[in-house]
Amino acid sequence: MQLTFRPADPLDEAFRARWNERIADKELSLDLRFLGLLADADPEVAYHFVQATDSAGQVRALACCSVAEMRVMRFVPLRVLVLGGTVAAGKAFWFDAEAVDFAAFLAGFEAYVKTAIRCDILVLKEFSPESDAGPMRSISDAGFIAHMCYDRSRLALPADGDMQDFLDSLPSKKRRNLRQVMAQGDAAGLKVEVHRNFNHLVDTAYALYLAVNARAAEARTPALPYRLFAALGRLDAARMLTISQGERTVGFGLLLHQRAKLKCLVIGMDYEVSRELQLWYQIVARSIEYAASNGCTSVDLGSTNHGMKRKFGAQHEDIWIAVRHRSRWFTRLLAPLIRHTLASTYRPAGKAAPATPDGR
Repeated sequence: MQLTFRPADPLDEAFRARWNERIADKELSLDLRFLGLLADADPEVAYHFVQATDSAGQVRALACCSVAEMRVMRFVPLRVLVLGGTVAAGKAFWFDAEAVDFAAFLAGFEAYVKTAIRCDILVLKEFSPESDAGPMRSISDAGFIAHMCYDRSRLALPADGDMQDFLDSLPSKKRRNLRQVMAQGDAAGLKVEVHRNFNHLVDTAYALYLAVNARAAEARTPALPYRLFAALGRLDAARMLTISQGERTVGFGLLLHQRAKLKCLVIGMDYEVSRELQLWYQIVARSIEYAASNGCTSVDLGSTNHGMKRKFGAQHEDIWIAVRHRSRWFTRLLAPLIRHTLASTYRPAGKAAPATPDGR
């Protein structure tokens, strides 16, 4: 089936309904309001929404991508298109698998980009070998270079339960460790608060976030802009969980909460006391406690440190991205540089650089 891709207006009610049902409901950071904040926070990045119809005019696919300029070796400018954008996680696309396959979706999307969006590099994300075996074969056939970038950690909470029900669901060792962390926080006089409106906390939280981002070992990506933190204070789904000792904020977690889902976006810590207070564990534990207390059954704990998150009972899946120059010939020429860049940016701690699914 041949698809016709056209620009879509994210303010259009019919498009919003399809997007929310097919995409945003599965991934909170692909909510259209959140994507709008991303666009406003970084005006140098352009976001494009598209939808595809068949010959009868029925909508068969949706997608969002961002385009921004980067420089290779400091002086070669390249326009990079990312399916889903560089910040938002998850699959920022949907196609009607009963009517078309991923290869047809990808071919139609590439043809549209070639005529409608100026770019040099295409980046497709996110894919899991466990659930996306077919699409990953299509990506390889289309000349993309695939690379594992993250371990996505997710936690299931008991329905209609609370923190005690969650603790009871854990093996005894994990349950004991988590209780010890929370008891240590109580003994140290740590105060935990969850804020809906947190503009007054942005300056302090952003400094703590930069400290963590600067030490990142698994994903060497640029820091989120300060403007985004300030803007998130206006988003209904956004929460900021803070941990304070006396009058001093020593840690925080930036959360998205909608219905029965919670997503942990980023954290920040004061490294002067982080080890003494086990702040990383305190932030994660208290985020889970907030989720359990508010009827959540799913917690997305993010894309790094899965070995530590396993102590909370989190399950993981490998997440891959795929990169290609618009020209397949150029991709073959630049393949060593592309692989080196991906390996230096995305290398989960304690793991060697992963091979691509086709063994290259």
